[in-house]
Amino acid sequence: MTITDTVKQKKPKHKLLEKYTVKERTRKQKADIFMGIVFQIYLCIPWININGKYNTIHMYLIKAFRQNDYVDIYIQTFLKNHTWPQQYSRMAALIFLLSMIVMLLVQCLELFKLYQNIKGINNSNYLLAIGIAWFAVFYIFLAALDAHSEGLIKLYSMPAYFYMITFLVLIVVWIFLDMQANIWDDETAKHKAELEECDKKLLQMKINSLEAQYKEMLKSRKVVHDMKNHLLALKNYSLEQDWIGLDNYLNELSEDILDYNYQIWTGNRMLDMILNEKSKEAKDKKIDMQINTEVFTTLPFTDREIISLFGNLLDNAIEACERITDKNTWIHIKMKKKNQLLYFEIKNTTEHIVQPLPGKFISTKTNGTLHGYGMKNIMDVVEKYRGIFQSQMVEDYFVVMISVYADIYSK
Repeated sequence: MTITDTVKQKKPKHKLLEKYTVKERTRKQKADIFMGIVFQIYLCIPWININGKYNTIHMYLIKAFRQNDYVDIYIQTFLKNHTWPQQYSRMAALIFLLSMIVMLLVQCLELFKLYQNIKGINNSNYLLAIGIAWFAVFYIFLAALDAHSEGLIKLYSMPAYFYMITFLVLIVVWIFLDMQANIWDDETAKHKAELEECDKKLLQMKINSLEAQYKEMLKSRKVVHDMKNHLLALKNYSLEQDWIGLDNYLNELSEDILDYNYQIWTGNRMLDMILNEKSKEAKDKKIDMQINTEVFTTLPFTDREIISLFGNLLDNAIEACERITDKNTWIHIKMKKKNQLLYFEIKNTTEHIVQPLPGKFISTKTNGTLHGYGMKNIMDVVEKYRGIFQSQMVEDYFVVMISVYADIYSK
């Protein structure tokens, strides 16, 4: 059983714990909860004056159905001191009754939506459609009142006008908050995906490193265990003066010993892990990777930033070499420190002309979005440490150069 298998067989969390784990709400859900509560309070405000007493839309509907005469209750409320033709007052009363029923339905739907948001359940955003529909009904209501100018003036002097404008403001504010929350949630999701990807790479590299060291240990133990036989074989080649056979045997024995050799390139555990991993990957893909580094006592970057920076750059270099089929491929890595300056340089052969842009590359990958997001991570790390990023296409190879001043991050 390998280390990877052991990690995969790790037991999941207990089902009861998973069941009662509270899922973190998105900013959109938080905005919807806040505005949903405000909207419920708004719909419960008494603003309809019936015989000197202010009533909510619920009480208006109850009285209208209890008296079984929605026209009479409407006249008592809005046209008590005005004489309207019967046809206009009936039409206005019906439209107003329907608009209040729509408002009640909106409240019920929004109450259910508020419950879903509190529980953390995703739901569709139908508020805009409902708001537009209600305003369409109310606009017809205004048009009906316009048939009698005195009634229109009366309406504008009532709380109904202010109530309608407040409803419009609530809808606009709610939509604005939803849009901003969606943008923020998208950015947060991308950042979270980036961190999860870095964590996966970090874990996989640690697993690969442990497996390589374990295989190296087994290989070394096997060689030591068979050392007596190896010495006898070498002595036999020497006595027979079979120098070609001796050379071949020594090469074979050296390959067994050095096959899983873990090298210390920089002294930084994570960076060495990446260089060893990518060096092995390049070797498996017949890519000549040459590494020229110095030992760094300190580096400014966190493990995640090292993966984002060097992991993405080396992945891009290896993938560029893989697309070449008609010539030898190579990757040259240089890491130096002079005084307070850290300098990193990666060169790789390429068959495509890569056009350097400010912070971006024109990608030849099928999934250009992921490639662009990887380059964004690289640029974010460089900008965080006020570094200098340069890229250049030279004949048939591409070079990336990064400079970071040590005195900036040491403070």
